[in-house]
Amino acid sequence: MRQLLRSLILLLLVAGSGRHAIAQTTLPDSLQTVAREVQTRLQQRSSDLVRVVQVREMLREQVRGGNVRAIPRLLAYLRHSTQDTTVALRPYEEWALLTAAGDVYTLSEKLRRFGVSGSTPQQERRYQGLPQDQLFDLAAQRVAQRQDTIRGIISQAHFLPEDSTFLHLFLDLLVPLNNPDPALAKTRQASVQSFLRQYPDSEYAYFVRQFAQPEYTTGRFSYGLDFHSGSGILLGNLPTYFRHGANFGVGFEFGYDRYQLYLRDYIGMGRVRQPLDYRGNWREGLKVNYIVPEASVGYRLVDKPWLRLTPFVGISGLLIGPASAKKDDPDADLDLTFRNPFTAGLNLDVPLWKTQGPGEVGSWLLKLRAGVRQGPARHDADLKGGIIYLDLGIGGFGRRVRPRTP
Repeated sequence: MRQLLRSLILLLLVAGSGRHAIAQTTLPDSLQTVAREVQTRLQQRSSDLVRVVQVREMLREQVRGGNVRAIPRLLAYLRHSTQDTTVALRPYEEWALLTAAGDVYTLSEKLRRFGVSGSTPQQERRYQGLPQDQLFDLAAQRVAQRQDTIRGIISQAHFLPEDSTFLHLFLDLLVPLNNPDPALAKTRQASVQSFLRQYPDSEYAYFVRQFAQPEYTTGRFSYGLDFHSGSGILLGNLPTYFRHGANFGVGFEFGYDRYQLYLRDYIGMGRVRQPLDYRGNWREGLKVNYIVPEASVGYRLVDKPWLRLTPFVGISGLLIGPASAKKDDPDADLDLTFRNPFTAGLNLDVPLWKTQGPGEVGSWLLKLRAGVRQGPARHDADLKGGIIYLDLGIGGFGRRVRPRTP
């Protein structure tokens, strides 16, 4: 969180935000004591650079265990005693120091004015020139030690609910800095999203959005692909004349919410059990293929993370023909098809593990599918046949996702 806070601020702040020093030759009476102490340390070296280094050292002393109420006076002294082009503090250092001191009114004003126009390389180099003296780390640690007191100050201050809510949230983001507890990180993220939903047009919204992890919404459309294998049970007169072996196939699916469209096909292998005279001579032992194309729609009745159950109805075909594709084969013209192309069945998906890619979420799944279709032969009403198929496949499905703006 410390690195995130630093990098965001360095990339987005406007040069000089949080510091608007006004060079003056005469200091207010309230700052004379600070000026004398600084002058003693300067030992006649009164350049702004040396002055900044000395005051930063005094600030380190205060946050390490001194009187935090002296911090606002030191910050005011820097503003009054240096040129307006002098950079004395990184903005996030000033915010942490003000928080440690409990100066919540000034802190609120600084954060409200947090710029949105970014910074130039020249501005970033000015901040890089400041000492790497861990001033921010020390201030954040002091805030962690005093956070109950600081929360009490925020609650008792005369703020609008929006300001008070934001300052409590800012304290959550500032400390604890390096706590790896995922539950705590989740709680902070929930607070960020809650603030943005409650105050979307807040002057603090831009600042808070820098800490908002993107939320994604899943599209209502889904798509999938599977490869399957299995076997079938022949119905009607078909078991008398044919044997059924294994089958192999491919399936596509498209979904909208719980509705599914299936486009599938499989090819089964078998043999002629005994001779059949149907528009040609189906000789015993002839190798045949069963082709079962299907288009069906279903509605997902059970939609759990570990199980999806979808009954379906649709249309399908049952075509039986010789396995040989040679044109000069005497069996090449054999063809057996059936009427009544209606089918029904049940589709069972078992998600295996989730997947995630650019703009997409989904999962690999195990697919178990059973269906039935039956009807008379197209050219012989007395020859009836059908098939019950059972397939086991593996595949995947996905949905498109897009970031949701808080």
